[in-house]
Amino acid sequence: MRLRGVYSWAELIELGLRRKDIELLVKNNDLTRLRQGWYATTDANWRVVEAVKKGGVLTCVDALAHHGVWVPEELTKAVHVRGNARATRAHPTFCRQYGRPEPETGAIDDIGIAFRHAVRCLSPEGIVAVGDSILNQELLAMADLRGELSAAPAAVRELLERCDALADSGAESLVRFRLHSVRVSVRVQVTIEGVGTVDLVIGDRLIIEVDGDRYHRTKEQMEEDKRRDRAAASQGYITLRLTYGAVVDTWDDTLDAILDIVRRKDHLWPRKRGPKRDETSA
Repeated sequence: MRLRGVYSWAELIELGLRRKDIELLVKNNDLTRLRQGWYATTDANWRVVEAVKKGGVLTCVDALAHHGVWVPEELTKAVHVRGNARATRAHPTFCRQYGRPEPETGAIDDIGIAFRHAVRCLSPEGIVAVGDSILNQELLAMADLRGELSAAPAAVRELLERCDALADSGAESLVRFRLHSVRVSVRVQVTIEGVGTVDLVIGDRLIIEVDGDRYHRTKEQMEEDKRRDRAAASQGYITLRLTYGAVVDTWDDTLDAILDIVRRKDHLWPRKRGPKRDETSA
């Protein structure tokens, strides 16, 4: 048997281990006792280990990220922990959900439980971006998300109506949310002949491409971006390519640049000229 991660006593028993097996693994340093009833292997994820040692389990944005959901980078600096009713009373800094605390089912919460806790840590735009990521990857359906937030305030539940399963990255979701918030209408994942599918289109011809990764961009990807931009320009489109930093770190300047284009009406086709190619929403 190959153990890896953090386990409760009950989980180890379900895996077929007996008390003496667990005691032997601890004696041989193959398992470390984190707190009563919880054990970790030597290669367990440090965030999970930290959460269990603090008296709870990994939840909120940390658990969502573990399941492959996009979460705001700035919220992952601290470990997000939640506990059962007793642990929650003892630890006022633990993450909480709307409604009563529930029993721990494993060292890492599933997506539903993690999302219920995350909405109390996320901003409105963060809730929408996380919802987009869950829907885009088909990890949960919209009906599931609504069910998870049934105990949340109406203002939180209503944010789900702003989610879009077509959104391809968290940064793209943030841009869409922020533009809608200043009454700039955008279309999501629009396919343009000869160019391909672009992230966002404002008006007739302003393409917004959003780099969803702060650090990793290969030479091949950058060359393909340039080809797409040339193809778009040849048809009269304007492409504004946003880095992750332009969205997260310097958004005010980025928004000013977008609004300048819109105020000049450069996002619209000149009166006597229309698009040379057809475009459709993906």
